[in-house]
Amino acid sequence: MNTLERTLTSNEVAKMIGTTNGELMKSIRTYISHLADGNIPSGDFFIASTYKDANNQERANYLLTKKGCEMVSNKITGAKGTQFTAKYVSRFNDMESHIKQEVDTSHLSPELQ
Repeated sequence: MNTLERTLTSNEVAKMIGTTNGELMKSIRTYISHLADGNIPSGDFFIASTYKDANNQERANYLLTKKGCEMVSNKITGAKGTQFTAKYVSRFNDMESHIKQEVDTSHLSPELQ
């Protein structure tokens, strides 16, 4: 399973929570700084990345793991927080289902399946 199959982009998350990618990235950088202060590896939450914009120019963004999405959702209150949590949980469940479908477990014992 590669990183892209286990993450959402900061662009996607920004749309889900009704902000810009730039504003979300600013928050993520703050979270990364706080994690570093506590000697907690930020790569478990956020992974620096890039994407090509509409003009085919490379732009910075982050890949958010499930833990990263959980961290973002814990910072959002009210309806937006509830809606984002529902959206990201659904997306990760869809990803996990897709990955499980791709794995052939027929040769494994019932316990391991």
